[in-house]
Amino acid sequence: MTHGVGRRAVLLTNGPGELWGWVRPMAAELTGRGWEVALRILPCQFASGAEGRVASSLGLAEVSGAESALSTARAMIRPGLPRPDAVIQLGGDLMWGRMLAWSCRVPLFCYSYGGKRGMDRCAAVYTAFPAMVASIERTGATPVVVGDLTAELAAPPSRPPVTGGPKVAFFPGSRRGIREYAIPLIESTVAVLQELFPSLEARLVLSPFSEGEDMGELRASGLSHVSGGRAESLDGLDFAVTQPGTNTLELMHRSVPFLVAIPFSSLRHVPLPGVAGLAARLPLVGPLLREAALKAKGRRIGFTAWPNRLAGRAVVEEIAGEITPEDIALRVAEHLGDEARLAGIREALAQISASAPAGAAARIADHIEGVLST
Repeated sequence: MTHGVGRRAVLLTNGPGELWGWVRPMAAELTGRGWEVALRILPCQFASGAEGRVASSLGLAEVSGAESALSTARAMIRPGLPRPDAVIQLGGDLMWGRMLAWSCRVPLFCYSYGGKRGMDRCAAVYTAFPAMVASIERTGATPVVVGDLTAELAAPPSRPPVTGGPKVAFFPGSRRGIREYAIPLIESTVAVLQELFPSLEARLVLSPFSEGEDMGELRASGLSHVSGGRAESLDGLDFAVTQPGTNTLELMHRSVPFLVAIPFSSLRHVPLPGVAGLAARLPLVGPLLREAALKAKGRRIGFTAWPNRLAGRAVVEEIAGEITPEDIALRVAEHLGDEARLAGIREALAQISASAPAGAAARIADHIEGVLST
């Protein structure tokens, strides 16, 4: 029986990771069941600017946003017709989902990796891993562990081929400002590594949100690159260097050992919310204020890589501070020269990945249809 025929859902999302990793599999599952799916992109300080273009490629009934906070609020309060059967929030402040669900008089469902204010007002809250349950329970909600949506479109883990040189991937980020900083850093790191490993195969994994942009800095670097967000972009890797984010989950689900590198100098390119974000836009002193704020925050938050956060220990290495390309290259070389260490990391990543149920999108859809049918 196809339970979704005739039903309509509005999905709400905000940043690049949520749109690519969560909305894609959830929208595909719902449309496959006969749902009509609309997407509203919410305001987000971490947006790449390409969310609308990427969302328009998903084949949804309607895509709108991102707009200013005021325009978004108007759209939530006066959404117009047709009225949805459910609002499903996949990232962003739950204030928006609560406004839309209230104005349409329909239930709000939420998928999240951690606790948020307002979760106790949702019809159901879904999460990926058992390790994420406690932070959500502190909001007063009782989450349903459904698995990781990010794993839905990932291929099974594959071991690197035994022939050829080591294959290392680098992730320059989805936002132009960070990428313009990261690519020269990656280029210098690769140059050092190639002195140690002359047969090294370096792969730049570009965000799908950077496609279609003027990539002059990439052409000038001469680095080999592939489009990320797809299973084949991670095929055959021995190792990867990345920033914090959903990339760390994608690598985990493929059992690819990796290093998270956070040079403090890169923090000047990271956006901040609220009052701190307004101060960071001031001329001259703004970048320095942003860097200082993020340094202070970084000292408090502990692990940034998702496998480490889920395991509560350092499964993969993270380095932050005044680090240089030589520092990063040395850490990569240490890993590549220790196959036993790499094998242990692969095994640990696979175990963490397996702690989440499979088929997250189908589990969420089944639960939502059950709630609507009661």
